[in-house]
Amino acid sequence: MLKDRILKVSISEAERKGFRFTMGELAKQLGMSTKTLYGYYPSKEELLNEMIDLAIDAMKIKEKEILHDSTLNLLEKLQKCLVLIPADFKFAQLQYLEELQRYYPKQWETLDQFIHEQWTGIFLLLDEGIAANKIRPINKEIFIEVYIGGLYRLMELASKSRNMISLQDTMQEMVDILMLGILKGDVNEEN
Repeated sequence: MLKDRILKVSISEAERKGFRFTMGELAKQLGMSTKTLYGYYPSKEELLNEMIDLAIDAMKIKEKEILHDSTLNLLEKLQKCLVLIPADFKFAQLQYLEELQRYYPKQWETLDQFIHEQWTGIFLLLDEGIAANKIRPINKEIFIEVYIGGLYRLMELASKSRNMISLQDTMQEMVDILMLGILKGDVNEEN
């Protein structure tokens, strides 16, 4: 189906160039006229809406798979859920999220709402880990705010410095710091 192909190529363009690709560039990539492209998506915003909805749906499905994967232990599930990125965007640059926020505020609002509301699975894993004494008791709300705040601050920094940091690498490093901290070995050891 042509609409699926348009979405696939759009996601590829967003992964490669960010969300600032033009409909003309996209039409050229697809080997079609801009008019034909606009017949499927009357505006770039509508195309971005569908791309974001698709990414959110993919993340929800992947989170359910992780939560129900009996081959993973609790901490592996927690880490995988915290670094969850749609497969199509694994190598996207962190600054692309900031571009979405800046140039497409309505589409960013959809993603931002998801980022702020998708914590049910994480809360369950944290509760399970605390109950099993694998995670120390923490204020889950503060954990989430540190996570979101860290992600958003890193987006700003990547945009200002134009540093091409992959979203996957950034998320992994941030989650490693959140889960493992910064201390090495036994805190009470003296060198």
